[in-house]
Amino acid sequence: MENKKTIRNPFPWIGKVFKYEMKHSVRILLPVYIAIIAIALITGLFIPLNNDGNLDFNFSYNIDGNENVMNGLAGFFFLIYWVIIIVAGVVTIGVISKRFKNGLLGDEAYLNLSLPVTIGEHLWGRILMIIVWGVISLAVMLISFIALCIKNLSVIHFEVDWIYIFFGIILFDLSWSLCILLFTYLVNAIGHLSKKHRTMVKLIAIIAIISLTSRLIGGITFNYLSNSDNPGSILYWNALFAVIISAIFGTATYFILKLKLNLE
Repeated sequence: MENKKTIRNPFPWIGKVFKYEMKHSVRILLPVYIAIIAIALITGLFIPLNNDGNLDFNFSYNIDGNENVMNGLAGFFFLIYWVIIIVAGVVTIGVISKRFKNGLLGDEAYLNLSLPVTIGEHLWGRILMIIVWGVISLAVMLISFIALCIKNLSVIHFEVDWIYIFFGIILFDLSWSLCILLFTYLVNAIGHLSKKHRTMVKLIAIIAIISLTSRLIGGITFNYLSNSDNPGSILYWNALFAVIISAIFGTATYFILKLKLNLE
């Protein structure tokens, strides 16, 4: 009988890579996101109400010559809340980038690349992880915002016109999160091409890539979108740009790992 080549189903392998990467990243990232919600809830409980029953974000510690401890604590926790959000963003990028570096370029690379998993499946599993963490981060931000308004949830409402912008913000956040992390993938892959001075090579790559992409996006935004009367459309167009750039970064990373990977 004539042998027929079977088409490989990549999804089970992508799922296994995704599951493995999530297992390692969740141990660090989940406590950080839980901390955001916890601090938001504590802050919401301390945020005072004004005479109209609305939330008062003034946080004046000294009111009419009298020190108000509750307002002072509300301001303190509100500051901590934003600090943790910034830290969460940095930690998320750092953890995911480090997982890629260790898994495909570092200590775990020999083991991972000896498995019956293609480079493309390794990358897609990690891209899926990025998207999932992006969705989780958006959900955490929404829950934390609700927690901040716990004393007066009536302030949370959406006008019909806001829905278009709301989904634009979601797409903008997810697409640019993916773009930033694939950018770190590409920089690490480029740096790994050099046996020596890898830090210098990465720095040059960062400057070159940021310069090219910022000029491209800046030129398009200035020439075609600056006169737009619809702010929501700018979000959607920028999300599209991020997806295109992500595809370029991901493709370049794939070919570097596929053709030029050097684990020495």
